[in-house]
Amino acid sequence: MSVTGSIMPVRQTILNARVAGEIKQINVREGQSVSAGQVLVLQEDRDLVARVQQADASLLTAKAELSLAQQNLDRIKPLQQQNYVSANDIATAERNVDIRQAQAKSAQVSFVQAKQQLADMAVRAPFSGTVSERLVDVGQSVAPNSPLLKLVDLTQVELVAQVAATEVSEIRVGQIVYFSADGFDGQTFAGRITRINPVAKAGSRRVDVYALVNNQKGLLRGGLFAKGYVRDDNAQQGVAVPFSSLQEKQGKHQVHVVRDNRLVAQAVSVGRRDENTSMVLVTGLKEGERVLLLPPLPNTEGRVVRMKEVR
Repeated sequence: MSVTGSIMPVRQTILNARVAGEIKQINVREGQSVSAGQVLVLQEDRDLVARVQQADASLLTAKAELSLAQQNLDRIKPLQQQNYVSANDIATAERNVDIRQAQAKSAQVSFVQAKQQLADMAVRAPFSGTVSERLVDVGQSVAPNSPLLKLVDLTQVELVAQVAATEVSEIRVGQIVYFSADGFDGQTFAGRITRINPVAKAGSRRVDVYALVNNQKGLLRGGLFAKGYVRDDNAQQGVAVPFSSLQEKQGKHQVHVVRDNRLVAQAVSVGRRDENTSMVLVTGLKEGERVLLLPPLPNTEGRVVRMKEVR
């Protein structure tokens, strides 16, 4: 069964800016390989550095005030037994400690958020791959979630092939697809079918089939056109003839062949149809027999046929 489709990376992503800011540095260009965790883009961080320092100072102040409030509470608690301080004084000191604790927690959260925002100014590669597109330039101001780079992993790619709905019943997970791709004339690649889309496309009535291809050498590129065939170990044996050669007569199928220079109607059994090539597999013919592409005129069976050479 023949198939056509496109090569697509299994893993690909668009890296977005997490915070607003100006692009300070871009460390990669299209086609460059990167490692997981590598810094690809840096945003201007002067304001955030100052904000982190301010949040750190606020946190230190809040912790110091909490420590003083706790010390005051610890100092006056023993005096209550000697009636030097009232219960109201103790309650006020305890409430002051609670307030300082809340302020310290809030300052801690603000400090952590500021540090995280500062870290987000460096955009890192989530996985090892290749930069396929750069979407910003140095000096450009970006908003949160603005796209910066496109990254693909070409070590594993998929052949996304389209199969006619009439043939999808012959496709199974685990089958091998052999195919060629644009720019690799004479070279054959192989992939194993891992998924079959459960829904046919509305316009073409064709079903997407996904074959995983090992591309460790990085030869195949995303978006390449590919064509090939699915190997079926249980495939039917027979001879392929064009759809136009097949005729139906009294519920049975036949084709017309030339034998001993005479036109003969030959009964055949019909097997698999290939919508991509407009061919049908039949049994009842011998390989190499001459088959008419179109049905002959009525009452011509048995007549002598003269083969004319076409130059």
